[in-house]
Amino acid sequence: MIASVAAEQRIVGKLLVDGTLNGTAYSAMRRESEVMGLPLVEVLIANDLVSDADAAQAYADLAGLRFLDLTRRQPNRAWALTLAENVARTKDCVIFGEVTNELVAVVADPMDQTVRAAIQSRFERPIQYVVSPRYQIREAVSEIYSTARSQGARLTALAPVASRVETTSATGINIIEQFDSIVDEAVDRRASDIHIEPEHDRLRIRLRIDGRMIEVRAFPPEVAQPLISRLKVLCKLDITERRKPQDGRISHRSFDQNIDIRVAVIPTARGERATLRLLSQDRSQLTLESLGMSIEMRQAFERLIHRPYGIILLTGPTGSGKTTTLYVALQCVNTVDRHIITVEDPVEYHIDGVNQVAVDAEFGVSFSAALRSILRHDPDIVMVGEIRDAETAHLALEASLTGHLVFATLHTNSAAGAVTRLLDMGCEPYLVASALIGSMAQRLVRKICANCKRAYEANEAERKIMGIPEDRAEAKIYRGTGCSRCLRSGYYDRIGVFEYVPFDTGLSALVIEKATTETLQDYAIAHGAITLRDDAIAKVREGLTTLEEALRVTVYSE
Repeated sequence: MIASVAAEQRIVGKLLVDGTLNGTAYSAMRRESEVMGLPLVEVLIANDLVSDADAAQAYADLAGLRFLDLTRRQPNRAWALTLAENVARTKDCVIFGEVTNELVAVVADPMDQTVRAAIQSRFERPIQYVVSPRYQIREAVSEIYSTARSQGARLTALAPVASRVETTSATGINIIEQFDSIVDEAVDRRASDIHIEPEHDRLRIRLRIDGRMIEVRAFPPEVAQPLISRLKVLCKLDITERRKPQDGRISHRSFDQNIDIRVAVIPTARGERATLRLLSQDRSQLTLESLGMSIEMRQAFERLIHRPYGIILLTGPTGSGKTTTLYVALQCVNTVDRHIITVEDPVEYHIDGVNQVAVDAEFGVSFSAALRSILRHDPDIVMVGEIRDAETAHLALEASLTGHLVFATLHTNSAAGAVTRLLDMGCEPYLVASALIGSMAQRLVRKICANCKRAYEANEAERKIMGIPEDRAEAKIYRGTGCSRCLRSGYYDRIGVFEYVPFDTGLSALVIEKATTETLQDYAIAHGAITLRDDAIAKVREGLTTLEEALRVTVYSE
């Protein structure tokens, strides 16, 4: 039920503005609600003029809460049963689970304070509310409690002072269900990695979201070994081997997408820990623009990747998005008249029409061995996942001089630093100067959450960094204040910042002279190169990220 007339007016007003409800239907239903003595929103839903989902989305928007579709993700059964069934049914609410040490409660009407009071009185801990359609909550509640009764499950709620579900797999925790729930939560929150970490008094689950680690769950220590064993079984690893690191891979269906999961298990002093890298199989929607490239950068890069031969290097630290950029570049040049082969460790995403070779050191398939072999298969374009040694570097350079276009990644801090790195590997300066046609460095910055984005006046120091004239009256920049959507961080998702250095005759001459990275960088900037700092500050001006983020990721570009 709606808590007040004011709340009802707000929700109906939003539906009118959104176009979900028209004025004629509103007038007729208003009269009907007065006659029947029912809230207007319920009358609208009963007459199919407004869907339950539209009403729930409007509630979520007005209350500033997340909307959760329960057909895509189910509540954690163990947590749901901690709330008395009569409360769940009469108040149309359900406990969804635990995130960052907060309980997540799903409600149909976030403006009804009696619902919040009923939940809050049961748990002495922070509660985060999300909104779902009423019919979805009722279906979930019915299924959870009915199944529990049929299985003879214990329905007594945990003590209010409990901070977690203190049951082991033998007395209540379903390991299979918990593992699937952990992965689903990671996918829902756009995590790139899941960390399963045993500690002396608990098993900690952390997610890496937008490059930062957050703790989302904890279990009793007895859950650690069954959960790791479940992971090993899925990966077809040896569950009896607990002294050596093991790597594997699985596929998982989460919501409406398929996820590849790369798994690494390693023994520690407190037991085995696992890291799961989540790789979405659907990369078809990615474009150079969606990666964050400006128009100028995108046009320059597109000209580069359509060159007939030469080597293009992408540089940056681990986790800076280099491989993703290469995949997007390959999609841009992947046509039926081109033969493309890649060598990767491992193959992260599968691309239709591209032959992808995985490195396997155990069977002697190294980058250099694979590269030497694939050059005999008449490729037009070759992608080397990473140049790690001198032999691979030489082969890649020589391939680019024999009519192949080569894409490769290298671990350096700047685009110009790629030259120095190749020379340090023992590559001849004339070979580097002749083969290299362009180098790009990249980083990832967190984007400001659109839901809590606010403008503020830049102070003197911020004006100076951004190059804003002192005589300008206003200098607005943006930051996120923190909300439930962004987990109070003020950031949601990430975007790339790029540094591009095209290699002309002047720069090639400096390479032959074995010029330092600083000299190469100064020359590139003097001739129009776009630096990481420039691109990051431009994104601050556009309101895409904060100045703090821009400075954090470009500290090495100065």
